[in-house]
Amino acid sequence: MKRKISFLLAFIMVLTIIPFSSFAQQDYDKQLKEAIVKSKELFNIGSEYDKFDHSVSSRDGTTVFYLNWSDSKEKLGSVDISMAVDGTVLSYGKWKPIYVEQGPKLPKISKEEGLKIAKDFIKKVAPKFTDNIKQIEVSEPLNVNLDGYNYYFVRTENEIPYYNNNIDIYIDNTTGEVRNYYANWDMDLKFADSKGIISLEKAQELYKEKIGLDLIYKTSYRDRNPKIFLAYSPLNTNLGINAKDGEVTPLNDYFPIYEKASNMGADGVVPAEELSPDEKQAVENIAGLISQEEAEKISREILELGSEYKLNYVSLYRNWRSDDSYNWQFEFMKGSDSKAYYASVSIDGKTKELVSFYKFGPEESDKKVKYDEKQSLEIAKEYIKKTNPDKLESIELGKNYEGFRPLEEQRYYYFQFTRKLDNAYVEQDGISITVDAASGKITEYRITWSNREFPSQDKVMFVDKAYDTLFNDIGMELKYINPDRYEGNIKNKKEATLVYGLKTDKPSIIDANTGTLLNYMGEPYKMPKAVSYKDIDNSYAKDKINVLAQYGIALPGEEFKPKEKIKQADFLYLLAKANSPYFEIDKSGDKLYAFLINAGIIKENEKAPERIVTKEEGIKYIIRALKYDKIADLTEIYKDLFKDTKDITPELKGYISIAYGLKIVEGYNGNLNPKAELNREDGANLIYNYLFSGM
Repeated sequence: MKRKISFLLAFIMVLTIIPFSSFAQQDYDKQLKEAIVKSKELFNIGSEYDKFDHSVSSRDGTTVFYLNWSDSKEKLGSVDISMAVDGTVLSYGKWKPIYVEQGPKLPKISKEEGLKIAKDFIKKVAPKFTDNIKQIEVSEPLNVNLDGYNYYFVRTENEIPYYNNNIDIYIDNTTGEVRNYYANWDMDLKFADSKGIISLEKAQELYKEKIGLDLIYKTSYRDRNPKIFLAYSPLNTNLGINAKDGEVTPLNDYFPIYEKASNMGADGVVPAEELSPDEKQAVENIAGLISQEEAEKISREILELGSEYKLNYVSLYRNWRSDDSYNWQFEFMKGSDSKAYYASVSIDGKTKELVSFYKFGPEESDKKVKYDEKQSLEIAKEYIKKTNPDKLESIELGKNYEGFRPLEEQRYYYFQFTRKLDNAYVEQDGISITVDAASGKITEYRITWSNREFPSQDKVMFVDKAYDTLFNDIGMELKYINPDRYEGNIKNKKEATLVYGLKTDKPSIIDANTGTLLNYMGEPYKMPKAVSYKDIDNSYAKDKINVLAQYGIALPGEEFKPKEKIKQADFLYLLAKANSPYFEIDKSGDKLYAFLINAGIIKENEKAPERIVTKEEGIKYIIRALKYDKIADLTEIYKDLFKDTKDITPELKGYISIAYGLKIVEGYNGNLNPKAELNREDGANLIYNYLFSGM
């Protein structure tokens, strides 16, 4: 269902659907008939699909028919197709009438076989695209909870990528059926030739000179705990170098390869000794807030709002970037319907400082513009000087490049100032402000300013080392962009230009102290990839270990050590990954056990990370993961299955019986040997059977 929704949203974003009747006068009936006939032939749509609906859209000179088939008995689901007037299929989806949650299944189609199916499908439905696409392969583990493979292709012209055009296709890994397909393609776009372009080396020099890396304080959040770290990174990652004239160019290229008090005392105060440290801190943080009445009075004064502005909404909320900061927010309205005026303002609940506001209402369209960009900037600075005089010297106006240039005469000017602390910018901190160039008034204002402690800049390395990482480990590439693609001017969307831009398969964040490439959490970046072991050739579970590794269910390192006894923490880590593919272990193991205890897989008194897991213990954890433990606890209803049933811990008899019935475990010569300590290969075998038993 999620894929269907995302497919429809993507389709609607690209094409504005218009009822077919409005196009009747343009004589599209023959083209519609051709689209219907071709679709039925391509996708084998028979008379069992007895309901049909359609619409037509025209954008940038391209006519597209949107066709939908379904059955009145609601047994087959539906088929959605969009087809250009020349017969090129732009999207296809086949949807089941009811979504049924299914467990993991072993694929019957390999990823390589799926890729061939995807390419053949594209060749069949959109042959004009076939010679101008390149697969973008992301090297990462498969997702055990998905029932198919997703393949992504980008458009290429003259063997140069144009990331704004792409094809997304999803193949069922059991049947090999194409479940859905979506092509985003600019039909009439021309592409500049590659003659006379500057070299990659020259582009790197110009990037370094004109855009460059900045020293930036970045903040990552994990479990609500902020981590501030220093990095070299472009302040604006959406800039590149024009390959013809060497000027800075906005990329417009959005392709990334990668949240009542009780027990009161007599005096109405909660006794401090009954509060935990966190609770005490929360009470201290919220103490000393100004009242709602005082905050509203300040808000009205700031916005110069008279009594005709009625209070519509009020809220007190904690600033998510600062645990001890609370903001009052008020929304006011004057008038009603189309003639209503609105104003919203946020005030710091302790310092009474203005946090943000905006005002809007019926615009006087005939009001003449009095101020140009330079004059509007001075108005903005004067307002900042008035409201936050201590911050004016600590901010820097964001650079303005070709492509973001304002009109010669425009009504509103938006300015973004970034905070700077010594030599480093503070990402997310700063002031944004909008000026009405007709009235000279501020219509929108927002400040974000962290009071946290910032790391020292004493050990920051020279930026030249960061450039080595930028150009050698991340790199730049030549690519096409359409500079007018998002400007809403159809006439100008006719030629893609060549630019050099940073590659986007890795984050352009470099540790300012060590030169190490970082991820967005400020941790060393690791390219996601499936684990491959070099010591499992002689293991009876070799194939199962490899399959698990393809899905990211693997122990760290290049050696699996299959004959080594498996510790509780390692077995449970594999089980956690089988249940939550994106789960990552922490060094202490606390996160692992917190996850497992909350999931009901292990109990607090069973926690023993270094203990070797026995066969019956491993089965116990697996049955709990399946949520069958309540049934398993009914020990009296299970019969003896093994010769050595007497050796099974009595309360685990039901767990063993269920696991045997599900083919998770088998006996040997009629025995189970429940107290046997598991080797790592035994543990992997149980986890594999847990995921794929009976497949």
